[in-house]
Amino acid sequence: MTARSTERDREFEEFVLAAWPRLRRAAYLLAHDAHEAEDLVQTALARSYARWGRVRREGAYSYVHRALVNAYIDTGRRRRPTPSEHLPDAGRAADTSVEDRSELVELLAPLSPRERAIVVLRYYLDTPEKDVAHRLGVSPGTVRSTASRALARLREAHDHTDRRGTQR
Repeated sequence: MTARSTERDREFEEFVLAAWPRLRRAAYLLAHDAHEAEDLVQTALARSYARWGRVRREGAYSYVHRALVNAYIDTGRRRRPTPSEHLPDAGRAADTSVEDRSELVELLAPLSPRERAIVVLRYYLDTPEKDVAHRLGVSPGTVRSTASRALARLREAHDHTDRRGTQR
């Protein structure tokens, strides 16, 4: 190993340690599944590591976020209803992490994968509309209209929850 590759490995490791929680959260919001989120982050990091020597440090986070979204798009996975035989037994304590209890995750659940990707990219990752359109292979108008519909659905779901008196 050369000193240069050792330094690159150290920088990448530091980046991963610092960025992992936020990358994991973004992946979870996209995939809505803890296992898929882990896979997406690992795929994005593996792709990024292969090109780490060419990544500018000030743009590293954006670079890996782009790789994460591309990995999500590449998987072509769609959220499917969970068959009832796979639901946790009511008598058994369910494995619930903070993410599973998150109101945001619950609100994003009814959105289609495209709507979820657009909302997460635009509002969670603060990606410019033009970049979202480019990454998803759609027009900026599609990003605007899809985001508008998705946000309306989220507001409706939120209002419905408030009317039912459910605690937030």
